[in-house]
Amino acid sequence: MTRCGAVIKKYPTFTVDGGFNVPAFKAELKNVAAEKGKAVVLLNFPNNPSGYTPTVEEGDAIVAAIQEVAEDGCNIVAITDDAYFGLFYEDSMTESLYGKLANLHPRILAIKLDGATKEEYVWGFRTGFITFADGNKTAKPKVITALEKKTMGIIRATISNCPHPGQTFVLDALSSDQYPAQKAEKFAVMKGRALKVKEILKDAKYADAWDYYPFNSGYFMCLKVKNVGAEALRVHLLDKYGVGAISIGKTDLRVAFSCIAEEDIKELFDLIYDAVKDLS
Repeated sequence: MTRCGAVIKKYPTFTVDGGFNVPAFKAELKNVAAEKGKAVVLLNFPNNPSGYTPTVEEGDAIVAAIQEVAEDGCNIVAITDDAYFGLFYEDSMTESLYGKLANLHPRILAIKLDGATKEEYVWGFRTGFITFADGNKTAKPKVITALEKKTMGIIRATISNCPHPGQTFVLDALSSDQYPAQKAEKFAVMKGRALKVKEILKDAKYADAWDYYPFNSGYFMCLKVKNVGAEALRVHLLDKYGVGAISIGKTDLRVAFSCIAEEDIKELFDLIYDAVKDLS
């Protein structure tokens, strides 16, 4: 975004009730449409860092908002960042919004981004996939050719090339008859860890140290810490307890439950709690 000179517009992700803030999203999109006449919408679900995926109703409302703004004359590139697709644990839509956005309106270009790194459990491979939707049958060859050339150009100008070994390993894995069962096994591990986090966070003892953002999917969850700064907490956790986390802004601490064995999750949050107490 920085390289391409994008102007980033933000909105509160969640309502006070803990759902996806569709009204705020729609209002900001309308503001951008009125100001610029065009917009790039980035839809990242399951979300990083919160681990939230909208409900089916919220997803439909997001699509309806994008369609409404497009019908009012705004050109929209709707990007579904599905790098964590498939990791849906409870109370969420289980389809990418790409399917509903693809060819929805002539002013909407839907683009789907996927990543084997998380979707196929090959951490570190950094192998991704880009899918374009174009419903204009007459212009399709020219449009697709232009999109392909622009995409190849930005890849060349940024990362230069994609790793061929990773691509080869992923292709071979996806072609294996054993792979669906292996993937289901890993999904069960991830779901168990996510639900264990929710169970542990119900403990009232943590209430004076943090709240947490809604999460129902993905690899991460995010704490909203109280009385201490998130960056100071991150550094203290690492220095004193050997626990690594990511600080975001003044209050938010992202925790990757994906890499913690289920039996160790309570110890993890107890250490974070102790670190908050140290600092406060």
